[in-house]
Amino acid sequence: MACGHHHHHHCCCCADNGVVRMNPIVRISSKANEYYSLSIRNGHVVLAPTDVYDDYQLWFKVDKYSNSVRDRTGLPSFALVNKATGLAIRHSFGSKQPVQVTEYDHHNFDETVLWSEKHICGGFNCIRMVNNIRLNFDALNGNPGNGGSIYDGTPLVLWEWHHGDNQLWRIVPFYTD
Repeated sequence: MACGHHHHHHCCCCADNGVVRMNPIVRISSKANEYYSLSIRNGHVVLAPTDVYDDYQLWFKVDKYSNSVRDRTGLPSFALVNKATGLAIRHSFGSKQPVQVTEYDHHNFDETVLWSEKHICGGFNCIRMVNNIRLNFDALNGNPGNGGSIYDGTPLVLWEWHHGDNQLWRIVPFYTD
């Protein structure tokens, strides 16, 4: 099934795909600076100043495999698919490496786009690879406790857990009229 004018893709080439659209839309921010939201820019996942009108900062939280795929502590999996691009956040190639993006195909199982979240404190969670919970979402060099800060374009990498504010994330529902 092709969507729109992208006939060379077989499925899910855009976030308008009906199956994906049935999932909740969320915005994702870091405790290190809640005035920034996770976004896609030039094919990279970065933090950008929050703009409520920017679909690049909105994500579908896709729970298709939440019952069948869980992390080793039993927490359910989910994918994060960008509303503007239809691209899913994909595991990085290792620790301290930036996350990747890939076309999201609802019909083909791909563990590399699945994440789990564990509540830490005050509405903040760590978000980690479903198949390697050692590696967490990390706003690179964004931990205020270590003299770091969040800026427009801060890359999202995966990093071992170190209790930094730049590893704590709030996933909040985004409601449209």
